[in-house]
Amino acid sequence: MRLKILKKPKSKIFEELKKSSRAEWLQEESFRTLAKRLEQDFEIPEEWIQIESYPVSSKYIFVSVHILYREDENEYLYYLNEPKLDFVENEIVKEVINKLEYAPITPEEIKTKTKKELLKEKVDKILDDFRIKLEGSSYYKVFYYILKNTILFDKITGLMFDPQIEDISCNGYNIPIYVFHRKYGNVKTNIFFDDPDELDAFVVKLAQQCGKHISIAEPMVDATMPDGSRIQMTLG
Repeated sequence: MRLKILKKPKSKIFEELKKSSRAEWLQEESFRTLAKRLEQDFEIPEEWIQIESYPVSSKYIFVSVHILYREDENEYLYYLNEPKLDFVENEIVKEVINKLEYAPITPEEIKTKTKKELLKEKVDKILDDFRIKLEGSSYYKVFYYILKNTILFDKITGLMFDPQIEDISCNGYNIPIYVFHRKYGNVKTNIFFDDPDELDAFVVKLAQQCGKHISIAEPMVDATMPDGSRIQMTLG
């Protein structure tokens, strides 16, 4: 299984224009704050030196990126630092995703709401129905994982939102994903798929998001992702 994504450059000016209200701007500022907190709390692994770090955020997205260097191996590492879930939060994520399969969606909702808005409404209703109370950052952590594991890009979600990344390459399971970073070039990441089934399911999901089908009969797909990025996928 091979996967290569050539990301579409995003204009910061365009992103600013998309913000429809001061309330939305303030909300995005809160995610930027959460991302900065992740950056500050990051613990550098032993034998690595941190060269640079920066927060990455968008609406409901907050991660931090840490460029590490290991002198004895003369190697750089792109470390994607995501919010950590405790046991209860992790169980809530799994349970809500399971319940979402049975949450009805009307044609009118699809026409009038974005995928994120629709997902948030459904998630909030499930939490309310089961009287699950999540406060502050705990709610946003849970929603981040639900979002990335449903309508976004699973393990590579943070990479897709990092404007410093130009392309993403995956050459199989148990092999680190590589990125092309504008400043550091081709760099190994701390992200990989644990087994072939996980990777296959991910590629099938990406193909579906692009309106394509990939299978043993049609093992190669070249498509455009919803955000305009180009993707090449090979099954097997």
